[in-house]
Amino acid sequence: MIAFLFLILSIFPGPRLDRLEHLIFPQDEGFTIITKDSIYHTLNGKDFTARRHYFTEDFYRLDLVPSKDSQKFFIANGGGLVVKFEDDTLKRVDQSYRWRSRYNSLVAAANDTIYLFGGYGEFTFYNDLLRFDESTREWVELPVQEPRPSRMSNAIGYLDLDSRSIYVGFGSDSRYVDKRSTYRPFYNIGRFDLDGEYYETLGSMEFIQEFQNDVGVKYWRSFPHYKLPVFYSNRSLFTFDFKNGQAQLHDEADYSTIEQFNEILAYNPNSNKFLLGGDLTDRPRYLVVNELDLLGRHYTVFNMKKEEGLLNKYLIGIALFTLVILLYLFSGKKQQLIDLINQNQKRVKLQLSNEDFNVLRIIIDAYPNFVDYPELQNSFERDLSYESRIKKLRTTIKTIDDTVQSTLKIKGSVFEIEKGKEDKRVKVIRLKDQSFKFSRLRSFLPF
Repeated sequence: MIAFLFLILSIFPGPRLDRLEHLIFPQDEGFTIITKDSIYHTLNGKDFTARRHYFTEDFYRLDLVPSKDSQKFFIANGGGLVVKFEDDTLKRVDQSYRWRSRYNSLVAAANDTIYLFGGYGEFTFYNDLLRFDESTREWVELPVQEPRPSRMSNAIGYLDLDSRSIYVGFGSDSRYVDKRSTYRPFYNIGRFDLDGEYYETLGSMEFIQEFQNDVGVKYWRSFPHYKLPVFYSNRSLFTFDFKNGQAQLHDEADYSTIEQFNEILAYNPNSNKFLLGGDLTDRPRYLVVNELDLLGRHYTVFNMKKEEGLLNKYLIGIALFTLVILLYLFSGKKQQLIDLINQNQKRVKLQLSNEDFNVLRIIIDAYPNFVDYPELQNSFERDLSYESRIKKLRTTIKTIDDTVQSTLKIKGSVFEIEKGKEDKRVKVIRLKDQSFKFSRLRSFLPF
Protein backbone atom coordinates (compact mmCIF):
# COMPACT_ATOMS: atom_id res chain seq x y z
CA MET A 1 0.00 0.00 0.00
CA ILE A 2 2.85 2.44 0.94
CA ALA A 3 4.67 1.57 -2.28
CA PHE A 4 1.49 2.22 -4.25
CA LEU A 5 1.02 5.63 -2.64
CA PHE A 6 4.65 6.52 -3.31
CA LEU A 7 4.19 5.51 -6.96
CA ILE A 8 1.16 7.75 -7.26
CA LEU A 9 3.05 10.64 -5.73
CA SER A 10 6.10 10.03 -7.86
CA ILE A 11 4.14 10.47 -11.08
CA PHE A 12 2.13 13.40 -9.77
CA PRO A 13 2.17 16.08 -12.49
CA GLY A 14 3.09 18.85 -10.09
CA PRO A 15 1.47 20.68 -7.18
CA ARG A 16 -1.21 23.30 -7.49
CA LEU A 17 0.15 26.36 -5.76
CA ASP A 18 -1.41 28.86 -3.42
CA ARG A 19 0.06 32.14 -4.64
CA LEU A 20 0.81 33.32 -1.11
CA GLU A 21 1.89 30.07 0.53
CA HIS A 22 4.59 28.19 -1.34
CA LEU A 23 8.37 28.11 -1.59
CA ILE A 24 10.41 27.13 -4.67
CA PHE A 25 14.18 26.72 -4.77
CA PRO A 26 16.92 24.62 -6.39
CA GLN A 27 18.16 21.60 -4.47
CA ASP A 28 20.80 19.06 -5.47
CA GLU A 29 20.36 18.57 -9.23
CA GLY A 30 16.66 19.40 -9.26
CA PHE A 31 14.03 21.66 -7.74
CA THR A 32 12.01 21.62 -4.52
CA ILE A 33 8.55 23.05 -3.99
CA ILE A 34 7.10 23.37 -0.49
CA THR A 35 3.37 23.89 0.00
CA LYS A 36 1.37 24.17 3.23
CA ASP A 37 1.52 20.45 3.88
CA SER A 38 3.96 18.76 1.45
CA ILE A 39 7.43 18.86 -0.05
CA TYR A 40 7.77 18.11 -3.77
CA HIS A 41 10.94 17.47 -5.70
CA THR A 42 11.50 17.13 -9.43
CA LEU A 43 14.39 16.73 -11.84
CA ASN A 44 12.47 17.18 -15.09
CA GLY A 45 9.31 19.14 -14.25
CA LYS A 46 7.13 16.14 -15.15
CA ASP A 47 7.76 13.60 -12.43
CA PHE A 48 7.55 14.68 -8.80
CA THR A 49 8.22 12.93 -5.55
CA ALA A 50 6.17 14.14 -2.62
CA ARG A 51 5.97 13.70 1.12
CA ARG A 52 4.17 15.30 4.00
CA HIS A 53 5.90 17.79 6.24
CA TYR A 54 5.01 19.14 9.65
CA PHE A 55 6.79 22.45 9.65
CA THR A 56 5.70 24.73 12.45
CA GLU A 57 7.00 27.90 10.86
CA ASP A 58 4.56 30.10 8.99
CA PHE A 59 5.78 30.69 5.41
CA TYR A 60 3.02 33.00 4.25
CA ARG A 61 4.29 35.44 1.60
CA LEU A 62 7.94 34.45 1.80
CA ASP A 63 10.40 35.14 -1.02
CA LEU A 64 13.66 33.31 -1.69
CA VAL A 65 16.65 35.65 -1.25
CA PRO A 66 19.12 35.57 -4.19
CA SER A 67 22.35 34.19 -2.76
CA LYS A 68 25.99 33.85 -3.80
CA ASP A 69 26.19 30.43 -2.12
CA SER A 70 24.01 27.46 -1.22
CA GLN A 71 22.27 29.17 1.69
CA LYS A 72 18.47 29.20 1.44
CA PHE A 73 17.06 32.29 3.14
CA PHE A 74 13.44 33.35 2.76
CA ILE A 75 12.29 36.82 3.75
CA ALA A 76 8.77 38.08 4.36
CA ASN A 77 7.63 40.06 1.34
CA GLY A 78 7.15 43.13 3.51
CA GLY A 79 10.50 42.66 5.24
CA GLY A 80 11.60 41.76 8.75
CA LEU A 81 10.90 38.07 9.23
CA VAL A 82 13.61 35.68 7.96
CA VAL A 83 13.30 31.90 7.59
CA LYS A 84 16.04 29.46 6.58
CA PHE A 85 15.74 26.04 4.95
CA GLU A 86 18.40 23.87 6.51
CA ASP A 87 18.67 20.20 7.52
CA ASP A 88 15.46 19.45 5.63
CA THR A 89 13.39 21.82 7.70
CA LEU A 90 12.38 25.47 7.97
CA LYS A 91 13.52 27.47 10.95
CA ARG A 92 13.10 31.06 12.00
CA VAL A 93 16.45 32.87 12.27
CA ASP A 94 15.43 36.46 13.07
CA GLN A 95 14.32 38.29 16.18
CA SER A 96 12.13 40.68 14.22
CA TYR A 97 8.55 40.61 12.94
CA ARG A 98 6.66 41.14 9.70
CA TRP A 99 7.25 44.80 8.97
CA ARG A 100 4.79 45.17 6.07
CA SER A 101 6.83 48.19 4.99
CA ARG A 102 9.34 46.81 2.45
CA TYR A 103 7.22 45.20 -0.22
CA ASN A 104 9.02 44.61 -3.53
CA SER A 105 12.40 45.53 -2.10
CA LEU A 106 15.72 44.42 -3.60
CA VAL A 107 17.39 41.68 -1.54
CA ALA A 108 20.64 39.75 -1.89
CA ALA A 109 22.62 37.43 0.38
CA ALA A 110 26.09 36.00 0.87
CA ASN A 111 27.15 33.66 3.66
CA ASP A 112 24.98 34.53 6.66
CA THR A 113 24.28 38.14 5.64
CA ILE A 114 21.26 39.58 3.81
CA TYR A 115 21.12 43.07 2.27
CA LEU A 116 17.84 44.87 1.60
CA PHE A 117 17.30 48.07 -0.36
CA GLY A 118 14.18 50.17 -0.85
CA GLY A 119 10.65 48.85 -1.02
CA TYR A 120 7.20 50.22 -0.37
CA GLY A 121 4.90 50.20 2.62
CA GLU A 122 3.15 52.32 5.18
CA PHE A 123 2.28 54.82 2.44
CA THR A 124 5.85 55.63 1.45
CA PHE A 125 8.82 54.43 -0.62
CA TYR A 126 12.26 53.85 0.86
CA ASN A 127 15.84 54.34 -0.30
CA ASP A 128 17.85 53.12 2.67
CA LEU A 129 20.10 50.06 2.81
CA LEU A 130 19.62 47.45 5.53
CA ARG A 131 21.64 44.42 6.59
CA PHE A 132 20.62 41.26 8.42
CA ASP A 133 23.21 39.07 10.15
CA GLU A 134 22.23 35.53 11.09
CA SER A 135 24.78 35.63 13.93
CA THR A 136 23.01 38.54 15.66
CA ARG A 137 19.56 37.76 14.21
CA GLU A 138 18.97 41.48 13.80
CA TRP A 139 18.48 44.07 11.06
CA VAL A 140 20.54 47.26 11.07
CA GLU A 141 20.59 50.26 8.75
CA LEU A 142 23.92 50.76 6.99
CA PRO A 143 25.34 54.30 6.94
CA VAL A 144 25.27 55.77 3.42
CA GLN A 145 26.41 59.27 2.57
CA GLU A 146 24.15 61.62 0.66
CA PRO A 147 23.10 61.71 -2.08
CA ARG A 148 21.20 58.43 -2.14
CA PRO A 149 19.17 56.94 -4.96
CA SER A 150 15.50 57.80 -5.37
CA ARG A 151 12.99 56.18 -3.07
CA MET A 152 11.63 53.19 -4.98
CA SER A 153 10.37 49.64 -5.10
CA ASN A 154 10.72 46.92 -7.77
CA ALA A 155 14.41 47.63 -8.33
CA ILE A 156 16.58 44.84 -9.71
CA GLY A 157 20.24 44.27 -8.97
CA TYR A 158 22.79 42.02 -7.36
CA LEU A 159 25.56 41.75 -4.80
CA ASP A 160 29.13 41.69 -6.15
CA LEU A 161 31.56 40.35 -3.56
CA ASP A 162 34.70 41.21 -5.56
CA SER A 163 33.99 44.94 -5.53
CA ARG A 164 32.03 44.84 -2.26
CA SER A 165 29.15 46.55 -4.02
CA ILE A 166 25.41 46.24 -4.43
CA TYR A 167 24.34 47.21 -7.93
CA VAL A 168 20.86 48.70 -8.31
CA GLY A 169 18.91 49.32 -11.49
CA PHE A 170 15.49 50.52 -12.62
CA GLY A 171 12.75 50.50 -9.97
CA SER A 172 9.69 52.73 -9.75
CA ASP A 173 7.49 54.77 -7.47
CA SER A 174 4.13 56.51 -7.68
CA ARG A 175 3.11 60.03 -6.87
CA TYR A 176 -0.05 62.08 -6.87
CA VAL A 177 -0.55 64.35 -9.85
CA ASP A 178 -3.86 66.19 -10.12
CA LYS A 179 -5.23 64.04 -7.27
CA ARG A 180 -4.38 60.84 -9.13
CA SER A 181 -1.69 58.29 -8.38
CA THR A 182 0.79 58.23 -11.25
CA TYR A 183 3.33 55.46 -11.87
CA ARG A 184 6.88 56.69 -12.44
CA PRO A 185 9.64 54.34 -13.67
CA PHE A 186 13.37 54.89 -13.14
CA TYR A 187 16.12 53.91 -15.56
CA ASN A 188 19.19 54.90 -13.56
CA ILE A 189 21.87 52.37 -12.70
CA GLY A 190 24.01 52.82 -9.59
CA ARG A 191 25.88 51.03 -6.86
CA PHE A 192 26.32 51.06 -3.11
CA ASP A 193 29.94 50.83 -2.02
CA LEU A 194 29.71 48.76 1.16
CA ASP A 195 33.17 49.73 2.40
CA GLY A 196 33.12 53.39 1.38
CA GLU A 197 29.52 53.76 2.61
CA TYR A 198 28.34 55.81 -0.35
CA TYR A 199 26.10 55.48 -3.40
CA GLU A 200 27.02 56.59 -6.90
CA THR A 201 25.01 56.79 -10.10
CA LEU A 202 26.72 54.97 -12.97
CA GLY A 203 24.43 55.78 -15.88
CA SER A 204 21.05 54.90 -17.32
CA MET A 205 19.45 52.29 -19.57
CA GLU A 206 16.53 54.20 -21.03
CA PHE A 207 16.71 52.10 -24.20
CA ILE A 208 14.54 49.53 -22.40
CA GLN A 209 11.51 51.79 -22.97
CA GLU A 210 11.50 50.86 -26.65
CA PHE A 211 10.96 47.21 -25.72
CA GLN A 212 8.49 47.95 -22.94
CA ASN A 213 6.31 49.86 -25.40
CA ASP A 214 6.16 46.93 -27.84
CA VAL A 215 2.47 46.48 -28.64
CA GLY A 216 2.82 42.69 -28.48
CA VAL A 217 4.07 42.63 -24.88
CA LYS A 218 1.67 41.00 -22.42
CA TYR A 219 3.75 41.33 -19.25
CA TRP A 220 7.21 42.11 -17.86
CA ARG A 221 8.70 40.10 -15.02
CA SER A 222 12.05 40.02 -13.27
CA PHE A 223 13.95 36.96 -12.11
CA PRO A 224 16.83 37.69 -9.68
CA HIS A 225 18.17 34.16 -9.11
CA TYR A 226 20.19 33.66 -12.29
CA LYS A 227 23.90 34.58 -12.62
CA LEU A 228 22.76 38.07 -13.63
CA PRO A 229 19.35 39.69 -13.11
CA VAL A 230 16.83 38.66 -15.77
CA PHE A 231 14.09 40.98 -17.04
CA TYR A 232 11.76 39.30 -19.50
CA SER A 233 8.46 39.39 -21.32
CA ASN A 234 6.81 37.18 -23.91
CA ARG A 235 8.73 39.19 -26.55
CA SER A 236 12.13 40.06 -25.02
CA LEU A 237 14.58 38.66 -22.50
CA PHE A 238 17.42 40.70 -21.04
CA THR A 239 20.22 39.92 -18.62
CA PHE A 240 21.91 42.89 -16.96
CA ASP A 241 25.59 43.25 -16.17
CA PHE A 242 25.39 46.55 -14.29
CA LYS A 243 28.99 46.28 -13.10
CA ASN A 244 30.28 46.49 -16.68
CA GLY A 245 27.51 48.80 -17.86
CA GLN A 246 25.90 46.32 -20.27
CA ALA A 247 22.53 44.77 -21.03
CA GLN A 248 22.29 41.62 -23.14
CA LEU A 249 19.22 41.01 -25.28
CA HIS A 250 19.03 37.28 -25.92
CA ASP A 251 18.05 37.19 -29.58
CA GLU A 252 17.65 33.40 -29.69
CA ALA A 253 15.70 32.98 -26.45
CA ASP A 254 12.91 30.38 -26.68
CA TYR A 255 10.00 32.80 -26.66
CA SER A 256 7.47 30.15 -27.67
CA THR A 257 8.28 28.24 -24.48
CA ILE A 258 8.15 31.46 -22.44
CA GLU A 259 4.76 32.18 -23.97
CA GLN A 260 3.49 28.78 -22.83
CA PHE A 261 5.28 28.65 -19.47
CA ASN A 262 5.18 32.31 -18.58
CA GLU A 263 6.93 32.21 -15.20
CA ILE A 264 10.58 31.48 -14.51
CA LEU A 265 10.37 29.87 -11.08
CA ALA A 266 13.93 28.85 -10.22
CA TYR A 267 17.43 28.31 -11.56
CA ASN A 268 19.80 25.55 -10.48
CA PRO A 269 23.50 26.45 -10.85
CA ASN A 270 24.51 22.81 -10.31
CA SER A 271 22.63 21.54 -13.37
CA ASN A 272 22.45 24.86 -15.29
CA LYS A 273 18.71 24.39 -15.70
CA PHE A 274 15.63 26.54 -15.24
CA LEU A 275 12.28 25.51 -13.80
CA LEU A 276 9.38 27.17 -15.62
CA GLY A 277 5.69 27.11 -14.76
CA GLY A 278 2.28 28.03 -16.09
CA ASP A 279 -1.29 28.12 -14.71
CA LEU A 280 0.11 27.28 -11.31
CA THR A 281 -3.00 27.97 -9.25
CA ASP A 282 -5.42 26.16 -11.52
CA ARG A 283 -3.98 23.53 -13.86
CA PRO A 284 -0.26 23.66 -13.11
CA ARG A 285 2.30 22.86 -15.77
CA TYR A 286 6.03 22.67 -15.10
CA LEU A 287 9.02 22.43 -17.39
CA VAL A 288 12.74 22.00 -16.70
CA VAL A 289 14.85 23.40 -19.53
CA ASN A 290 18.57 23.75 -20.13
CA GLU A 291 20.01 27.24 -19.76
CA LEU A 292 21.24 27.45 -23.36
CA ASP A 293 17.96 26.10 -24.72
CA LEU A 294 16.03 28.85 -22.96
CA LEU A 295 18.42 31.79 -23.45
CA GLY A 296 20.10 30.81 -26.71
CA ARG A 297 23.75 31.28 -27.53
CA HIS A 298 23.70 34.74 -29.13
CA TYR A 299 22.76 38.10 -27.74
CA THR A 300 22.92 41.78 -28.63
CA VAL A 301 24.77 44.08 -26.26
CA PHE A 302 23.34 47.44 -25.22
CA ASN A 303 25.77 49.72 -23.43
CA MET A 304 24.74 51.82 -20.50
CA LYS A 305 24.50 55.50 -21.28
CA LYS A 306 26.62 57.82 -19.20
CA GLU A 307 24.16 60.43 -18.08
CA GLU A 308 24.75 64.13 -18.56
CA GLY A 309 23.97 64.49 -14.91
CA LEU A 310 26.82 62.15 -14.11
CA LEU A 311 29.15 64.09 -16.40
CA ASN A 312 28.01 67.32 -14.82
CA LYS A 313 28.67 65.79 -11.44
CA TYR A 314 32.26 65.13 -12.42
CA LEU A 315 32.63 68.60 -13.95
CA ILE A 316 31.18 70.21 -10.84
CA GLY A 317 33.51 68.11 -8.73
CA ILE A 318 36.51 69.21 -10.79
CA ALA A 319 35.37 72.84 -10.62
CA LEU A 320 34.94 72.67 -6.85
CA PHE A 321 38.33 71.03 -6.47
CA THR A 322 39.90 73.73 -8.65
CA LEU A 323 38.14 76.43 -6.64
CA VAL A 324 39.45 74.98 -3.39
CA ILE A 325 42.99 74.90 -4.80
CA LEU A 326 42.71 78.49 -6.02
CA LEU A 327 41.32 79.67 -2.71
CA TYR A 328 44.17 77.89 -1.00
CA LEU A 329 46.76 79.43 -3.30
CA PHE A 330 45.36 82.95 -3.21
CA SER A 331 44.62 82.95 0.47
CA GLY A 332 47.36 83.09 3.02
CA LYS A 333 48.32 83.97 6.51
CA LYS A 334 50.01 87.16 7.70
CA GLN A 335 53.78 87.09 7.82
CA GLN A 336 56.06 89.40 9.76
CA LEU A 337 58.49 91.50 7.75
CA ILE A 338 61.46 90.06 9.67
CA ASP A 339 60.32 86.51 8.79
CA LEU A 340 59.90 87.38 5.11
CA ILE A 341 63.40 88.86 4.96
CA ASN A 342 64.92 85.83 6.70
CA GLN A 343 63.12 83.49 4.28
CA ASN A 344 64.49 85.43 1.31
CA GLN A 345 67.99 86.21 2.56
CA LYS A 346 69.71 84.30 -0.23
CA ARG A 347 67.80 86.18 -2.92
CA VAL A 348 68.51 89.53 -1.24
CA LYS A 349 72.18 88.70 -0.74
CA LEU A 350 72.66 88.02 -4.46
CA GLN A 351 71.68 91.62 -5.21
CA LEU A 352 73.81 93.32 -2.56
CA SER A 353 77.50 93.85 -2.06
CA ASN A 354 79.16 92.12 0.87
CA GLU A 355 79.36 95.40 2.78
CA ASP A 356 75.71 96.21 2.16
CA PHE A 357 74.57 92.73 3.17
CA ASN A 358 76.71 92.91 6.30
CA VAL A 359 74.87 96.10 7.30
CA LEU A 360 71.53 94.35 6.75
CA ARG A 361 72.74 91.39 8.79
CA ILE A 362 73.57 93.66 11.74
CA ILE A 363 70.09 95.23 11.60
CA ILE A 364 68.44 91.79 11.40
CA ASP A 365 70.40 90.42 14.36
CA ALA A 366 69.49 93.44 16.49
CA TYR A 367 65.73 93.22 15.77
CA PRO A 368 63.47 94.28 17.42
CA ASN A 369 65.96 96.70 18.92
CA PHE A 370 67.38 99.75 17.15
CA VAL A 371 70.97 99.97 15.90
CA ASP A 372 72.95 103.21 16.16
CA TYR A 373 74.25 104.65 12.92
CA PRO A 374 77.83 104.87 14.32
CA GLU A 375 77.77 101.10 14.92
CA LEU A 376 76.84 100.53 11.27
CA GLN A 377 79.49 103.01 10.08
CA ASN A 378 82.15 101.00 11.89
CA SER A 379 81.49 98.10 9.54
CA PHE A 380 83.02 100.10 6.67
CA GLU A 381 86.71 100.47 5.90
CA ARG A 382 88.64 102.42 8.56
CA ASP A 383 90.59 104.56 6.06
CA LEU A 384 87.36 106.35 5.02
CA SER A 385 86.72 109.75 6.58
CA TYR A 386 83.84 110.21 9.02
CA GLU A 387 81.85 112.20 6.43
CA SER A 388 82.48 109.58 3.75
CA ARG A 389 81.22 106.81 6.02
CA ILE A 390 78.06 108.79 6.84
CA LYS A 391 77.42 109.40 3.14
CA LYS A 392 78.14 105.77 2.28
CA LEU A 393 75.79 104.53 5.03
CA ARG A 394 72.95 106.65 3.62
CA THR A 395 73.57 105.09 0.20
CA THR A 396 73.80 101.59 1.68
CA ILE A 397 70.53 101.94 3.60
CA LYS A 398 68.77 103.25 0.48
CA THR A 399 70.17 100.34 -1.57
CA ILE A 400 69.11 97.76 1.02
CA ASP A 401 65.64 99.31 1.32
CA ASP A 402 65.03 99.29 -2.45
CA THR A 403 66.41 95.74 -2.82
CA VAL A 404 64.25 94.28 -0.06
CA GLN A 405 61.12 96.02 -1.39
CA SER A 406 61.67 94.73 -4.94
CA THR A 407 62.56 91.23 -3.77
CA LEU A 408 59.53 90.88 -1.49
CA LYS A 409 57.21 92.72 -3.90
CA ILE A 410 56.11 95.20 -1.27
CA LYS A 411 55.73 98.97 -1.24
CA GLY A 412 57.06 101.40 1.33
CA SER A 413 60.27 101.54 3.28
CA VAL A 414 61.16 98.51 5.36
CA PHE A 415 63.11 100.61 7.88
CA GLU A 416 62.09 102.70 10.83
CA ILE A 417 64.60 105.56 11.41
CA GLU A 418 64.47 107.99 14.30
CA LYS A 419 66.66 109.99 16.66
CA GLY A 420 68.34 108.20 19.53
CA LYS A 421 66.69 108.43 22.91
CA GLU A 422 69.93 109.07 24.78
CA ASP A 423 71.65 111.23 22.19
CA LYS A 424 69.32 113.11 19.88
CA ARG A 425 72.21 113.85 17.50
CA VAL A 426 72.60 110.15 16.70
CA LYS A 427 70.19 108.38 14.36
CA VAL A 428 69.02 104.84 15.06
CA ILE A 429 67.49 102.30 12.67
CA ARG A 430 65.63 99.03 12.79
CA LEU A 431 63.29 96.90 10.60
CA LYS A 432 59.65 97.90 10.83
CA ASP A 433 57.45 95.83 13.11
CA GLN A 434 54.79 95.13 10.51
CA SER A 435 53.17 92.18 8.77
CA PHE A 436 52.01 91.43 5.23
CA LYS A 437 49.41 89.01 3.91
CA PHE A 438 50.57 87.08 0.84
CA SER A 439 48.86 84.32 -1.14
CA ARG A 440 50.45 80.89 -0.98
CA LEU A 441 50.86 81.14 -4.74
CA ARG A 442 53.94 83.31 -4.11
CA SER A 443 55.80 80.31 -2.73
CA PHE A 444 55.46 78.53 -6.09
CA LEU A 445 56.75 81.45 -8.12
CA PRO A 446 60.44 81.67 -9.10
CA PHE A 447 60.60 85.40 -8.31
